Amino acid sequence: MPLLLSKRISGYSAYAVWNIQETNELLLEMINEPLPSGLNPTRLAEWIVGRILVRNLCLQFDLNYQGIVPNEDGKPYVKGLNAEISISHSFPMAAAMIHLHKPCGIDLERARQKLINIQDKFVNDSEIKYHDQLDKLCAIWCGKEVLYKIYGRRKLSMKDHTTIEFLSEDKMNGIIHKEAKHENYRIHYEPVKDYFLAYSL
Repeated sequence: MPLLLSKRISGYSAYAVWNIQETNELLLEMINEPLPSGLNPTRLAEWIVGRILVRNLCLQFDLNYQGIVPNEDGKPYVKGLNAEISISHSFPMAAAMIHLHKPCGIDLERARQKLINIQDKFVNDSEIKYHDQLDKLCAIWCGKEVLYKIYGRRKLSMKDHTTIEFLSEDKMNGIIHKEAKHENYRIHYEPVKDYFLAYSL
């Protein structure tokens, strides 16, 4: 089982990362849940591994995993639990996070040229100084994806409603500022193989 990382962040949260190398037939043997229809093989593998990871994270906290359901905005929850989860995948990598008490977020991304090409969609005026630094743009993207998942509702603009401030090489301050909402979140950031991983602390 190519589980790359499994880490307890605190007494209330943990995350895990998986490098998908198995066939879908082998992955299907690891779960016992109704399968969604219409997914291509790659998306199906990501769907399965996301659930394997969340189930394993639940086991770390002695929680009864009964499957994942979305709320009206599509945010995933574990049936019957108050714990919060977050899932990210960028094939062949997948990651998941759990927090027992508050919303959490995790994201995986490669530092690709595409991020430079689309930066006008997610970089605001305070972040524009990083316009030609691909690693920084990847960190900003990952951090904002974490904030988006924490927010958990629609109509959050990554450019207009979120800001990333770099505190160190592996820590960021993420800010959600929409209408009367102004909240700060500490985000950890690190390389994993040829990806970058960000998650809320």
